[in-house]
Amino acid sequence: MIIVGVAYWHYLKLHPTTDDAYVNANVVAIAAQIRGPIDEIYTQNYAQVKQGELLFTIDPRPFQIAVQKAAANLANIHQAIATDAAAVNAARAKVKQRRAELTLAEKNTPRVLTLVKKQAASKADGDKAQRNLDVARANLKSAQSELKEAIATLGAPGENNAQIRVAKATLARDKLNLSYTHIYAPADGYITNFELRRGTMVTAEQPLFSLVESKEWWIDTNFKETKLARIRPGQSATITIDSYPNHKFKGIVESINSGSGAAFSIMPPENATGNWVKVTQRFTVKVKILRPNLKYPLRVGASSTVTIDTTK
Repeated sequence: MIIVGVAYWHYLKLHPTTDDAYVNANVVAIAAQIRGPIDEIYTQNYAQVKQGELLFTIDPRPFQIAVQKAAANLANIHQAIATDAAAVNAARAKVKQRRAELTLAEKNTPRVLTLVKKQAASKADGDKAQRNLDVARANLKSAQSELKEAIATLGAPGENNAQIRVAKATLARDKLNLSYTHIYAPADGYITNFELRRGTMVTAEQPLFSLVESKEWWIDTNFKETKLARIRPGQSATITIDSYPNHKFKGIVESINSGSGAAFSIMPPENATGNWVKVTQRFTVKVKILRPNLKYPLRVGASSTVTIDTTK
């Protein structure tokens, strides 16, 4: 009996076990990105869904109207930009014409003034020539000012134009909001806490129900600190879930928490006060379930017992 007892004690030391263990999985809170009434529902509570499967839709009509309005606004801006570009081209042509007129006036005026000095032309002809030169200079300056104003009104050319960029951003935003009227499953899993009905008004970013992912399952085990000495990531584990007492699941140790539950509680113990009672702490050890069996569907929070083989 003593030998058996020593052998059993040695086995327990090498194979620490705890029943303070619970099944866990990634749980995704499903929320809408926009506000509106639910239009159609394509799932139900506890349903199994695939990634990308349509869950429900929100009334798309207001968002369709917004997209049409933004598209029309973009088209109007393109037309306005084309008009502004034409105005710039016209202003450039006018500057070119005014510069040619000034060049001609600059050539003619000295000739007329020379003839006036030689009394081959009247003083009135000289005044007229000088006036034409002054007018040509003023006209060129005015045309250059108009060109500068037209370029400023046009802004950056082509698709780099600020008005076009803003209009495109508005259209992209409205299209994105329209796409948000269709809510799809982000992963394979099971729907839980689903109580939506057609016509229900949903608010943006408010959690509506949950999706429990089905691809990855693990056990959050809570081992006493006295049993942690030999536990390491990568060690194999045997898992028994209370729902299926006659089936053994295989697992592997993934990680060990660096702090106890008490250390991260809202009111952690103040051991430095001197008024304390030593209590053996528990640390969470994450054990991943290998190849979950579809014949034994898992459920978050299910109680289990885990034994870790620390001999390897």
